[in-house]
Amino acid sequence: MTALPDSTARKRRGPSPRGRVPWALALPGVVAVVFLLLPLAGVLAGAPWRTLPDRLTAPAVTEALGLSLAVSGWALLLSLVLGVPLAWLLARVEFPGKALVRCLVMLPMVLPPTVAGVALLEGYGRRGLLGPWLDGLGVTLPFSTAGAVVSSAFVSMPFLVISLEGALAGLHRRYEETALSLGAGPLRTFFTVTVPMVAPGLVAGAALSWARALGEFGATITFAGNLPGTTQTLPLQVYLLLQNDPDGAVAVSLLLLVVATAVLVALRGRWLGGGAGGGHARRPDRAGDGAGAVPHTRGAADTADTANTAAAEYREPAGPAEHPDPAGKTGTAQPPAAWPLTAEVAGYTRVRLDASPGTTIAVVGPNGAGKTTLLRALLGLTPRAWTDSLRLGALDVGELPVHRRGIAWVPQDGALFPHLTALSNTAYGLRAQGVGKRHARVAAQEWLDRLGVGHLAHRRPGQLSGGQAQRVALARALAARPRLLLLDEPLAALDQTTRARVRHALRSHLADFPGVCLIVTHDPVEAVSLADRVLVLEDGLPVQYAEPAEVARHPRSPWVARMLGRNAWPGTVRGGGLELSDGARLVLAEPGDDSPAPAEGSPALAVVGPEAVSVHRERPSGSPRNVWEGTVRELTAHGGRLRVLVDAAPEVVAEVTAAAAAELGLAEGARVWLSVKATEITVVGL
Repeated sequence: MTALPDSTARKRRGPSPRGRVPWALALPGVVAVVFLLLPLAGVLAGAPWRTLPDRLTAPAVTEALGLSLAVSGWALLLSLVLGVPLAWLLARVEFPGKALVRCLVMLPMVLPPTVAGVALLEGYGRRGLLGPWLDGLGVTLPFSTAGAVVSSAFVSMPFLVISLEGALAGLHRRYEETALSLGAGPLRTFFTVTVPMVAPGLVAGAALSWARALGEFGATITFAGNLPGTTQTLPLQVYLLLQNDPDGAVAVSLLLLVVATAVLVALRGRWLGGGAGGGHARRPDRAGDGAGAVPHTRGAADTADTANTAAAEYREPAGPAEHPDPAGKTGTAQPPAAWPLTAEVAGYTRVRLDASPGTTIAVVGPNGAGKTTLLRALLGLTPRAWTDSLRLGALDVGELPVHRRGIAWVPQDGALFPHLTALSNTAYGLRAQGVGKRHARVAAQEWLDRLGVGHLAHRRPGQLSGGQAQRVALARALAARPRLLLLDEPLAALDQTTRARVRHALRSHLADFPGVCLIVTHDPVEAVSLADRVLVLEDGLPVQYAEPAEVARHPRSPWVARMLGRNAWPGTVRGGGLELSDGARLVLAEPGDDSPAPAEGSPALAVVGPEAVSVHRERPSGSPRNVWEGTVRELTAHGGRLRVLVDAAPEVVAEVTAAAAAELGLAEGARVWLSVKATEITVVGL
């Protein structure tokens, strides 16, 4: 096949959808651009270019420029000190009158500048609300440089608050919650996680706030006056020059125009969203497990701590000599303590937990059962559920804040901090608990090596695949040496081969873990291979709490039975059989001494393995007493056999060999007969 020339291919494809511009919209848009551009072009055309250097270096202009920079700088500092906490409150805290506060914050943006100046006089002037009190302190704001700073901050702070509030609202709380669970206090979390992650919004808001303060005129002249060297900023200088020296006014206006343009150009793309950069700092694409990764240059500290870790094999940690004590106060070696768990959870999820040290509990159940809510209740992160009591060993931690409970949490997506490398992410919990930087990084590198990602220690989360990122998140939680470990589907993002390897490494750690571990999972292999006990939740209530083998033999929940690949039919025991909810009836075998039957009229669950269901094309004769007809809905491969999903009353999953399926001519839509011997049915009371 011969490739068509580009021009021919374009003709055959027709015009690009991007090229179809509706003139009814394009023409007004062009007029709008011209409308905005003409005044700015007029400034450029009318600028006195020959005398521009002399005019801009005149003493009055340089004095006004220096004062403008000082006033706008102090106004920006005041806006940061007051505006950043205000933005955080608006984005993170619900309180009465929040909408009104937001309106008040935005009000200076829409007020006429002179009205803003009058308002400042009535608030902070000598006869204003705070005037007498300020006079008593010897502070006079009107007609002073401090007054110019206050007036500039009054009109510019909203730009910072609104920009930063939007960035904070877009930042998912799981990052901050994860930092708290690793032992970082609220302030440390704010400065090491929140601020770096909202840096684009913060920088954009700060730049816009500074530019607005630099160009403020009306509020300043009304509140602070026009005193040369004291309050006469560049905008006021323009106002004065217009009366006596129009060319000088144009020259200074050009200077302010250049400054404003420079701010917008600097913010474009990375901060304000433009071109390919769009709204956030650009991050590299996710890399595969080693292939296609974006290279990263190691710093000296990374090189020292990650030497000889190029291979991805698993190995046990060398036993770090220094770890935080249970309270997270020191970096000295401490003997491992035992941390049994006793907890009563109330609210949406109502569970009592009592587990000895070293116990791993798999929490399973359908979506919405309250599994994640249980973990968040133990952390103290949700109002939907809470702990009436929570003891870890001899410590009652139920009333402690999140960062002092000693409970590490791995959310479903890992929540790695995108501004930190894998090594710094893993060391974060140790550093938050007071461990020195060098020792924390050594211990973090050992955990990364153990989970097979030590060679990726220098990469940021954006340079990791989903599976690699999940392993780093596991290493970060395990390195923090928690009293209680909470894992929310920790292996869900891994492929089957990697999942088996990480599961093996995790099991070897949990065997020596001195506390209790709760793992939320939908994978029966994880539940059986990792857990000592299985907790089944439905609608926030425990349905079963037993060893994995007992749950597998006698599941007390249809959902668990189906998770294990079995048929599960709930019904009511009547007359030696089980009447199902869909009207069908199952004949049951005579109960034995080791498996007494549920009482007459009680609810029960019939559990049948798919291999115990026989499939026929004609109605079978002989011993089976449970026979019904259905239609094949789906055929799926399961190992070396086929699973057959049959629409019937009740719905049935059967398992046959490929040869048997061919012999029976099974296909979607085929009518079949099913039979189950009464002795193959396990009945579990509910």
